[in-house]
Amino acid sequence: MMDETYLLQILSMFFFSVWKTYIGPMIAVGANFSYWEMLLFNMGPALGSAAAALFITDFWLAKRQAKAKGFNKNLRKVLLLWKRYGKRITLILAPILLGIPSYALIARRLKERRSTIMFELSVVTFLWCSGIYWATSEGLLLAEAWI
Repeated sequence: MMDETYLLQILSMFFFSVWKTYIGPMIAVGANFSYWEMLLFNMGPALGSAAAALFITDFWLAKRQAKAKGFNKNLRKVLLLWKRYGKRITLILAPILLGIPSYALIARRLKERRSTIMFELSVVTFLWCSGIYWATSEGLLLAEAWI
């Protein structure tokens, strides 16, 4: 039987990691989760939300295909940002600032391939989760040493 506290910790990591992935690894360190548990409960929801965003975007674009009105002014603003700051910087900042589903939606709207989007988000989310988990665990160890 699963402990209620453990379940609540998993659910909190899950819901925090659906959009951005910086709080989930911190919760994992505070709850004494292993590295692999942290990856499972943070990357799963993050990549699941990206896949859902891609599916919804493709469905929405397919429905809009029949009534195309030309270039959207909001998409033009996003395209200017994409060109100014670059796809790579946007991708790197997606898990902590922009939001994973937002990046997936924007990248798909700008004609990136689904497999490319998912692969890149997987790598970047893995790196951010691992880095935040490590930094938090090291910070907690330092704070314990000072007390």
